[in-house]
Amino acid sequence: MNNKPIYVLGINAYDHDVSACLLRDGKIAFAITKERITRKKHDHGFYQKAVDYCLNAEGISLADVDLVVRNSYVLPVEDIEVRLVSQFIPEAMDEDEWVSPDRSPLFLSKSDKVISISHHLAHAYSAFAVCPYDEGVVMVADGVGNYCADIAEPGQLTEGVNPLARESESYYRFRGTDIQTLKKVWLNPTRGVLSDEFFYMPGLGAVYSRVSSYIFANWNKCGEVMGLAPYGQPGAVTPLLELKDGELAFRHWGLEFDKPYWPGRDQNWEASPSMQHWKDIAWRVQDDTERVLIERAKWLRETTGAKNLCMAGGVALNCVANGRIVREAGFENVWIQPAAGDDGIAIGCAYYGHLAILKQKRGFVMEHAYLGIEYAEKAVHQAAGTGLARLRTKRNISANICRDAARLLAEGHIFGWFQGRSEFGPRALGNRSIIADPRDPAMKDKLNKRVKHRQSFRPFAPIVLAERAAEIFEGDEESPFMLVVKRVRREWSDKIPAIVHVDGTARVQTVRQNHNPRLHKLLKEFEALTGVPVLLNTSLNVRGEPIVETPRDAVACFLGTGIDYLVLHDMLIAKNPLHRILAPFAGAYAEMSTVVRRGLAVEIGD
Repeated sequence: MNNKPIYVLGINAYDHDVSACLLRDGKIAFAITKERITRKKHDHGFYQKAVDYCLNAEGISLADVDLVVRNSYVLPVEDIEVRLVSQFIPEAMDEDEWVSPDRSPLFLSKSDKVISISHHLAHAYSAFAVCPYDEGVVMVADGVGNYCADIAEPGQLTEGVNPLARESESYYRFRGTDIQTLKKVWLNPTRGVLSDEFFYMPGLGAVYSRVSSYIFANWNKCGEVMGLAPYGQPGAVTPLLELKDGELAFRHWGLEFDKPYWPGRDQNWEASPSMQHWKDIAWRVQDDTERVLIERAKWLRETTGAKNLCMAGGVALNCVANGRIVREAGFENVWIQPAAGDDGIAIGCAYYGHLAILKQKRGFVMEHAYLGIEYAEKAVHQAAGTGLARLRTKRNISANICRDAARLLAEGHIFGWFQGRSEFGPRALGNRSIIADPRDPAMKDKLNKRVKHRQSFRPFAPIVLAERAAEIFEGDEESPFMLVVKRVRREWSDKIPAIVHVDGTARVQTVRQNHNPRLHKLLKEFEALTGVPVLLNTSLNVRGEPIVETPRDAVACFLGTGIDYLVLHDMLIAKNPLHRILAPFAGAYAEMSTVVRRGLAVEIGD
């Protein structure tokens, strides 16, 4: 009898947020985004590092994998790799990765075990294939998907569509493993200067990204647009998009938008005279997006009679809109893929292979997003006891780390919290987190000044015991992936001011004991001391860097910021008096070692 597991590997290749996901007999064994390994935010390029991470974690080789399924929204993976043979494309591969493809059997693969699928279909599979429902509908909305000409799967409603049109929104119905396309919204080709066509495409996600580029000089700062929106004046800017008879109508982006943020010209973003203008545009695009998404969701429910909605695509990371969909669209249940952006494409590719190609059954529900490696105690002790880290810290093993941490948190200290397997997706969900006391009204400014170094308008999120959440936040639906914004109940706003946004809301993460026992215990210990079952939670990183992955990454973040304590499993680490003396030298050493490391990597082809 052959007891060998069935392995399927899914890959988001070459574009931003390169990632890999390995299934073992239909369950997610491991998943990782490349940025966590390379420490480059939204890292693009070749996918070998992410693939190797998953294979090494499972203890197998590529030869053990039964099927590999890939996607890139730019072009089919095969087409990109043919071009890379004769052309340097920095958007697809960094120079220091150039020699890697020759060593990978996946590059230019001719194997019938390696296939590609289209972008929105991968998003759809990432949602419905791991949701808790046997039937329902799927909403996919993002910035831009594949060209119509590159979509080969049947039933994707491509007939009569311009071959150069690209996916913007897709709507599906599912039952069991079967999925049916109901509607697709296409981005028709548009003119552009050099390669900026995307920013002028008439699409839901494209318009939001255009505003992000306008305000922050970065198309991928949509979360910051969402955070800035409540500061805007309602109605100060006329609508940018609206639905008319089910079709999106777009306002011309004209001369009135004459105040873009230019980093070279506007050195101090927060002091810019254009600030109110930016706030008003952020409010406008957020309000427009919410209205369109709610109308789309209502149409989907009324058309199908479905009770269950699943969501994926980058627009599904808009947790303010998600909260309104949950409350107003009329579905009994709403489930959102925690890696709703393009990192989640790897999950969708893997499940397309498992369900559509290998014809296996569904049997896995994604109840949590802790999909990385669980690092051994040896790695923890090595990270804490190496070189300057040993000289600058004092360490002890705690017999009750949750109780000890809760006591120090209640005293106002800021913690780095490193436990178990890393989270997959853009949110730190309590295993790679910075946590603090939400009762302190000055905590938000303290975190921004000492640790995160980000704009003052951006809110911090709460983690809360799931069994107490409805008492503190409006609505009884759970939010385990921090993807739904809720209103803070009035009687609690003054008790937890550090997590209340300017509009009285919070991006909530509910925690159940069976999903994260240690985080649940920490919340219980903090509640026992303070009467508050809530902690402030933000990602363990500094602005512009990915969330930490390894114990060594966590120690580096701890030593390089104003975090007071770091917990690595059961180890409690504090800074000693030598820290202040050695910190400037350590910073210079770290910068130089990074340069040397990158130089060696280019030379030896790592």
